[in-house]
Amino acid sequence: MVRYSPLGTLSMLKHSPRMTMMAIFSALAVLSVVTLVALRPSHFAHPLHFFSSGPPPPPLDSHICPATGPNNHYEQLYGHEFLQRSIAHEGSNKRLREKIAMAQRGEDIRMAVLGGSVSAGHTLDDWTRVYYHRFLDWWKEQFPEGHHSIFSGAIGATDSGYFAYCFDKHIPKDVDIIFLEFSLNDASTLPCEMNDKKGSIVQAKMMESLVRNLLRLPRKPAVIMTSVFSYNVNEYLDGQESHLPISNYYDLPHISMKNALYDHLNRYPDDLRFKLYNDGHHLSNWGHQLLSDLVSHYVERQMCAMSDKVQPVILDNYSYKESIPKFDMFTHRWEQDKFRELEPYCETFADQSYKPRDMDGWTFWDWQKEKFYIVADVPGSQVTFEVRASQGVVYLYLFRSADYNLGNIWCWIGDEKDKGRELQGYWDKWYSVGVMTPVAEGLSQGKHLLHCELMNKTSNPEGGTNFRILAVASG
Repeated sequence: MVRYSPLGTLSMLKHSPRMTMMAIFSALAVLSVVTLVALRPSHFAHPLHFFSSGPPPPPLDSHICPATGPNNHYEQLYGHEFLQRSIAHEGSNKRLREKIAMAQRGEDIRMAVLGGSVSAGHTLDDWTRVYYHRFLDWWKEQFPEGHHSIFSGAIGATDSGYFAYCFDKHIPKDVDIIFLEFSLNDASTLPCEMNDKKGSIVQAKMMESLVRNLLRLPRKPAVIMTSVFSYNVNEYLDGQESHLPISNYYDLPHISMKNALYDHLNRYPDDLRFKLYNDGHHLSNWGHQLLSDLVSHYVERQMCAMSDKVQPVILDNYSYKESIPKFDMFTHRWEQDKFRELEPYCETFADQSYKPRDMDGWTFWDWQKEKFYIVADVPGSQVTFEVRASQGVVYLYLFRSADYNLGNIWCWIGDEKDKGRELQGYWDKWYSVGVMTPVAEGLSQGKHLLHCELMNKTSNPEGGTNFRILAVASG
C-alpha cells in the first residue's frame, strides 16, 4: 500500500439406556433452563460467535461461483442474512464490473481511500492491517496477473467536506476504485448529536460534491461507500443517513457494518464490543478484518453475476448508459439551465509549500506531522487568501473544539469588510474535528481575495482567542 502524498455443541446429551422416561424428561427440562440462562441467542445462533480471522478464500473457480449458499466462504463465517443486511445499497455496479473485467484481463488496478481515523488505522498496532489493505490482499489473490496498488488519503477527524474540495491533494487522479469512509465524521441530515439536533443538508451536499467530482475523474473510477459506527456515540443517526440518498442517486454500492451490527450490540453489548473496537470508537484488527470481508463478499457477488450469461434487455436510450446524472441532486428543474459543475479549488496547509497571499500574526503549526494549520492568538492578526470561484462559493476548513482556547474570526471578500461573516472555533461538543464552514456565496466566476481577522470578541466562555485554519476552498 502507498501513503499518497503529492506533498509528501451444544455438546450432545448422552444418557444410559437404563434411564427412565421421567428421568429423561427431567434432564431435558434442566438442560433447557440452563441453556436459556447461560446461552444468549447470539451464542448459538449467531455465526459471528464462531468467526476467527484467517487467510482470504481462494480465487473463485471460473465455472463454479459460490457467491451465495452454504458452501460460500463468507456465508460459512457470517451467515447469509448477516451479509445481506450489510448491503445498504446494491446498485447496478456498472463501473465496478468494468474494473473487475479489466483485472480479469490482467490489467493493473489502482485503488484509493478517503476517510477519517478508522481508515487512517488509528489504534492499530500495524496500520497495514486496515480494512482496505486486507481487501487489496484478497484482490491480488483473485487477480494475480496484474500489479495492483492502493493509495491512502485518510486523515483522522476529517469529514467529506474537506475532501470534496481537496481530494486531489491526497490521492492521485488516475485511480480505478475509490473507497469512502465518512460515516463517523459526517453528520446526519436528520436532527442528531452532531448537528445540535437541528438537522442539516450541508453534509449531504458536501458528500455529493465529493462523489460527483470523483466520478468525473479521467479513469471513471468505481466508488464504494462504507459505513462503520461508534459504540461511544449515544444515538443511531450519523453520516450514513446523509450518504444513502447519494448512493441511490449515483448508483453506488454502500456496505454498512452499522446495518449489520448496530442492533446486535444494543441487545448484547458485551458479545462483540471488545472484539470489534479497541476503544469503543476505532475498529480493532478483527473489526477491520470484518469490514474487509464484507467488501470482499460484495465484490465476489459482482464477479459471480458477471459470469451469468443471461443479458437483460435495456432500452437503447436508457440513461443507465450515462456516466453520471446530468445534474446534481440539489438543482431544481426550473434552474437546470443555470447548473455548472463544481470545479474545486483547494489550498491546504497539508501542502507545506503553500503560503497565503499575506499573513500578519499567523504562524504555521502542525500536530504530530498529521494535522497542519495556520494559527493565531493575538486579536487583530490578519490573513489574506486568493480563491477561485466556479459556482460562487468559498469555505474555510476550521478546527472546532471545546478545548484549546479557541475564539472567533471575521472574514470578508474584497473590500466589503462590513458584509463579512463571523466564524467560531469554539463549540461545546465533546469531539474536536475540522469543519468546512461557508464564508461567502453568490460570487462571480473568477478570482477573489478572502480576508480574515482574529477578533477580540469570542464565543469561548473562558475568553479564548486561539484560532486554527487547515485549508481554504472554493468552487
